[in-house]
Amino acid sequence: MPIRIYGTASIGVYMATNDEYALIPMDSPEKIDKHVEDTLKVKVIKLTIGRSPLLGVFTVMNNNGVLVPSIIRDEELDQLKRSLGDLNIAVLPSKYTAIANLILINNKRGLVSPIIEREYVNLIRDNLGVELEIRDIRGLYIIGSLAVVNDRGVLISPEVDEEDVGFLRDFFGLRVGVGTINRGISLIRSGMIANNKGAVVGDSTTGFEMMRITEVLG
Repeated sequence: MPIRIYGTASIGVYMATNDEYALIPMDSPEKIDKHVEDTLKVKVIKLTIGRSPLLGVFTVMNNNGVLVPSIIRDEELDQLKRSLGDLNIAVLPSKYTAIANLILINNKRGLVSPIIEREYVNLIRDNLGVELEIRDIRGLYIIGSLAVVNDRGVLISPEVDEEDVGFLRDFFGLRVGVGTINRGISLIRSGMIANNKGAVVGDSTTGFEMMRITEVLG
């Protein structure tokens, strides 16, 4: 069942997930919490970052760790540490705060946008436990917005070209498929979250788009 939050189908900007936890805004309705829990088979953690509900923009996470921006408040960071067990948690002191737009990762490999300061690449690598490469996609820096990746596949925006598709296939070692979300939106991450157990999508997503997500991400 596709969902809507805050009156929009752009659910991906408000949520983040790995295979164990999903981060969801504090005032999210209980029916959405339940849907995310049941679909992704995760424990829901409700919080804010920098007093904002934009968790999907401000959080990068996989099964090894979580990265958050420097705008996170001390009490929010404390809550995150209490809630996420043994997961690595690090604050990325970059001048960029919408870090999920700039990093594309699964549990083994990841791409980092060239605009992220080089001195923080090792922090990203160590905290998330992945092999990294610094690269844009089709000359665009918002690589985390253009695709969704899990350990089975990469769903990529139609804005990419064949060279990008080939690179992503070789780098991640996974199937790569082109798709959209919410009736043709190419910024795929804005309208969905996914882990290795399932995907939650915005309620404007078409049946064809959902079939494509299942085909690519398993």
